[in-house]
Amino acid sequence: MKSFILKIAFFVNIIFALTLGVSYLSVHIPPDRFWYPAFLGMAYPYLLLINIIFIFFWLWFKPRRIWLSILVFILGINHFNDYYQLFPSKKFTGKGIKVLSYNVHHFTYDLSKKKSNSPELLEFLKSEAPDIICLQETRLLKRGKLSPASICDLIPSIHYYQLAHTTTYAGPLTFSRFPIVNLGEIRFKNSYNMVLFSDIVLPGNDTARVYNCHLQSNRILPDEYGVVDSLTTGNDPKLKETRLVLGKLKRAFVVRANQARILSAHIKKSPYPVIVCGDFNDTPVSFTYREVRGKLKDAFVESGFGTGNSYNGKLPSFRIDYILYSNLFEAHNFKRIKVGYSDHYPVTTTLTVRDNASESE
Repeated sequence: MKSFILKIAFFVNIIFALTLGVSYLSVHIPPDRFWYPAFLGMAYPYLLLINIIFIFFWLWFKPRRIWLSILVFILGINHFNDYYQLFPSKKFTGKGIKVLSYNVHHFTYDLSKKKSNSPELLEFLKSEAPDIICLQETRLLKRGKLSPASICDLIPSIHYYQLAHTTTYAGPLTFSRFPIVNLGEIRFKNSYNMVLFSDIVLPGNDTARVYNCHLQSNRILPDEYGVVDSLTTGNDPKLKETRLVLGKLKRAFVVRANQARILSAHIKKSPYPVIVCGDFNDTPVSFTYREVRGKLKDAFVESGFGTGNSYNGKLPSFRIDYILYSNLFEAHNFKRIKVGYSDHYPVTTTLTVRDNASESE
C-alpha cells in the first residue's frame, strides 16, 4: 500500500512540475494568441509552493525523487527572483529622487459601501514627501480637498502636476517637485485604461520621461469574489459564475497583451531615460510584465525585500504595481507600504543617477 501511495504521489508531482514549467511560458506567449499559460502564470506562487512541498516530501520518503521539482525550480529561478527577494538590500541614506506610485481607487477603499479614507490618504502622501507621485484611478475634481490643485498645495515637496481624463471625473494624475516640460497620453482603443507620460527636468538638468500607467483591469465585481474563494478553498462554486469570472480574466489577459505592446513600443522610442510607474494588473510571471519591462530594471528586484504584494484584495493578491527604470538610474530602499486607504498598497523607491550609465537602455 505504501508503494502504491508513493507512486500516486510521484504521478501528481509530475503533473504539478510540468504545470509549473508551462507557467514559465506565460511571459513569452501572448495571451491573445494562446491564453492558457496566462492563467498558470498567475497561479505561479501556488504551483511553486506545491513543488517545494514535494521536495520536502521526497526528502523524507525517497530522496532521489526530489530532482524533478528541483530541476523545474532552477529552470525558473529568474521568475522566483521577480517574485521574492530573500535578503534585504543595504539601506540607502543619501539624497535621491523619491518616486511613489499608488492606485488610490478614487480615494475610496470600498466603492460599494462608499467607504472613504481620503483625509488619511492625503496625510499619508504629505508625510511621505515624494519628489514624483504617480496616482491611478483618481478623482479629477475642479475644487475641494481632492482636486489636483489642492493636493499639490497640500504636499510641500510638490510644485507641478499633470492629469488626463479617462472619464469626466477620473483619470491618472502625476505630481512632481521638478518642472514638467512636456506631456502626452497613450490611449487604448475600447478601454478606459490609459497611460500618461510627462517629461520632467531632474536635478543636474537630466530629463526623464515618467510614465504613469493603468493597464486593463480584470473587472471582477465584489459579489464575484465568492467564486475566487471557492476556487482557492477547494469548494465547488457554481459553474456559471466560474465561467463568468474566468471569462473576465481571459479577456483582461488578451486586452493587456496588446496594451503592453503599445506601451513597450512607445518606451523604446523615448528620447529620454524613462521611469515607468503604475498598476499593470498583472503579475511578474506574465506577458504584460515581461513586455513592458524589456531591458528596464525593476526597483523591487534591485532593492526590495520579501514579496512586495501590492494588491489589497483577493485576485490577484500579488505584486501588480511596479516602478521600472532605465539604466541611467539606480534604485534604493524599495518599499511596499501596507496602508488601508485603497484596494492597492503604494510602492515607493529612491532613484539616483548612476555614474557612466548608458542612456540607451
